[in-house]
Amino acid sequence: MFNKQDITKQPPQPKNTGSITKKTLYQIALSVAIVVAVAAAINYFQFLSLLKFNEVEQLKNYVVERVEREKIIFALAADNQESLKQEIIRKYLQTNQEDPQVQFDNLFAREKDGVIRNRPELFDGTRQAGVYIDKSLPINADIRRHVIDFKELVESYGPAWHNRFQNIYIMTPENIMVEYWPEIPTWVQDATANLYLPKEEYYFVADAKHNPARKTVWTGLIYDEISKLWMVSAETPVDINGKQIATVGQDVMLNELMQRTITDHIEGGYNLIFRADGRLIAHPNLMDKIQEEKGLFNILNSDDDHLKNIFQLAKHAASGEIIIDDVKDGEYLAVTKIEGPDWYFVTGFPKSILTKQALNVAAFNLIMGVGVLLILVIVVFLVLQNQVAQPLKQLISATNQIAEGDYNISLEDNRQDELGRLAQSFNIMAAEIASRSRELQSALEQQAISVQEATTTMDELLASSRISAEQAEAAAAGAKQVLFLIEGNEENAAINGKSSLREKVAQLAQEILRLSDQTRQIGTISTLVSDLANQTNMLALNAAVEAARAGEHGKGFNVIATEIRKVADQSKGSAQKINALVRDIQTATNSTVMVTEEGKKNVEGVVDAVHNITLNSQQISLNANQQAIAISQVVQAMNHLNKVASQYLKNSRN
Repeated sequence: MFNKQDITKQPPQPKNTGSITKKTLYQIALSVAIVVAVAAAINYFQFLSLLKFNEVEQLKNYVVERVEREKIIFALAADNQESLKQEIIRKYLQTNQEDPQVQFDNLFAREKDGVIRNRPELFDGTRQAGVYIDKSLPINADIRRHVIDFKELVESYGPAWHNRFQNIYIMTPENIMVEYWPEIPTWVQDATANLYLPKEEYYFVADAKHNPARKTVWTGLIYDEISKLWMVSAETPVDINGKQIATVGQDVMLNELMQRTITDHIEGGYNLIFRADGRLIAHPNLMDKIQEEKGLFNILNSDDDHLKNIFQLAKHAASGEIIIDDVKDGEYLAVTKIEGPDWYFVTGFPKSILTKQALNVAAFNLIMGVGVLLILVIVVFLVLQNQVAQPLKQLISATNQIAEGDYNISLEDNRQDELGRLAQSFNIMAAEIASRSRELQSALEQQAISVQEATTTMDELLASSRISAEQAEAAAAGAKQVLFLIEGNEENAAINGKSSLREKVAQLAQEILRLSDQTRQIGTISTLVSDLANQTNMLALNAAVEAARAGEHGKGFNVIATEIRKVADQSKGSAQKINALVRDIQTATNSTVMVTEEGKKNVEGVVDAVHNITLNSQQISLNANQQAIAISQVVQAMNHLNKVASQYLKNSRN
């Protein structure tokens, strides 16, 4: 039996596998993103290396230039004080000098606390030098002469150097101070009677014990109780014949030191100054701590590991080594020594700043790369959308039209690229499919006509088969009646005699003749069935050929044609069996007629022949019924085939 689903099964629908534009954009974006990321990483390391090199060079140049600039103030102080020192010695060694008592008394007077100071009514501290003389010091001509000389020298040199140094002063072992300090004009008036200069650092730092080299030296950060200011001082001893007769000094205020050392630093870095003994002079974050310890803060006694590490690296740096890589604290140190005070000037620069700068540059480049990537993606998207996606959509639409049976397609094929060639090939394919479709429609129309003819023929064959079955049944009934007559004759022979037998035989002959005539009619119908079966087989063969030419669309027809051929073969076989049985019946009938006409021959032969006729007639009836059933199935298949062909032709025309 055939399966209707074989001819109604739809072709598989294409799966949506995504957009080529999206896939291409994703691949391009991913590739460019990787390139941008790798380039940013390479750029980071290259820029970091360049930054390190440039920053180290900049740091080196900065600290060298800075120290050279700082040396100026220290060298200038030493030069200034050396000049004043020589003038003091010159005046000190002059002979035949008169006692300037009158002048001394006019300028100075002993005040209530016993200290000799400038007369207030004559003193202007912004323009004149102030004088402080210990309250217990006996005053003699040498003292008066030295004080007058010192006052004149300070008032002469002080204003000339004031643009670099706020003050200048001369101290003596006798606890005498002569000072020019316009910013603090009342310093000598504010100094108490308990002031004892030799115990102050700015005095004893230059004595023979603390300064055996007898050169200009600098104090640490000190706090002046009188001016209430923090400062560092340059002190130069004045010796005659190995005896210190005076000390020349100048001060640098903390705010100036902070401005010069702490505030003025390389961007991102910091400066600090310390002495070789570890005493910290200036530090951007420890000035309060230094002041708390009255300028005696020592790095070696602190708990600041970072500061100790800097001190050790600076102290153990090789000669001429300026840049030190502080791996422990992650910074570069530029170390130099300031000639004069012999201080260490250190500039620190954290490596993290370089890393941050490199990261900022890399991040900027990365952002720029991402921006370029976005622009590139947009441009590529627009190009792909116009040059690829739209043509592909047209191709997909055309493909769907062909799948729906619309072959009237004409794509633009004037592009000089792969898509243009694809459009050309597609147009050729559509034209070829349209031509094949028209041929298939013509073949299907012819097939439909043939199927209709075969259906009509099979309907006639079905009617003839049913008539054959009815006639076979009638022949069987006649044979049974003949048999009944014969059997009835044997039972009544003794009673009725020969006359009755003749009548029965005559009646039997008549029935046999009628049976012979019906048998000939069955033979004629059977021959017609065989001819129709041959014709049906030929139609089925033609349908199979047309189905093969139709390709995928003709598979359903091929299935039905095969089934029709099978049924036609069965019908032909049944017809051949019926013909054989008819020949047997005719032979038996002829034999019976001959026996009957003779009337005198053996009645048992007649009975056997009649039995054979009955059995053969029944077999003919059975075969005819089977043939009718088979023909009915063929008719159903042909009707379905005709329906499918009509539907396909309708769809093709639509």
